[in-house]
Amino acid sequence: MADEISVKGLSELKRTMEALPARIGEKVVRAGLRAAGQVMRKDAQSRVPILKSPSKYRKPGTVKRAIVIKRSRKDKFGVYIGIKLLKAKQIKAFKGGKVNKAAAQNPDDPFYWLFLEFGTAKLTKTPFLRPAFEAKKFEALRKFEEYCKQRVVKEAEKLAQEMGSKAA
Repeated sequence: MADEISVKGLSELKRTMEALPARIGEKVVRAGLRAAGQVMRKDAQSRVPILKSPSKYRKPGTVKRAIVIKRSRKDKFGVYIGIKLLKAKQIKAFKGGKVNKAAAQNPDDPFYWLFLEFGTAKLTKTPFLRPAFEAKKFEALRKFEEYCKQRVVKEAEKLAQEMGSKAA
């Protein structure tokens, strides 16, 4: 007498498994990269030199507030940490239509982050982005792995539920 095993839902499982990679790539990987980037971003913010007192053309913490995580326009999954510069409209509004007024006098413009990171002939470099990367790259990698492990399971469960409700 042969034993029979009946497995229900294999076709639904197959469809779920086929649809999972696109969903993981779009949601999980990018979000995992952002979570990993937050680790480095926080470290960079703690390292950036902050002006001790406001001056006529600089506010304390301008560069620190400008450190952001951005999505790459070229790479589907690319995420990078950078400095958010002022938009052209913000610069134009500051200048108030005055052609001769230097945009560098805007206390909200973090353009000078390059001078801090790489130095100039008169300013000693005080790097904060590269050291943050070097110090936190392994912690960021662990954060990425941890985040993705959790989210892959959740996304697979959601997708299985969606597929199950479509089949019913």
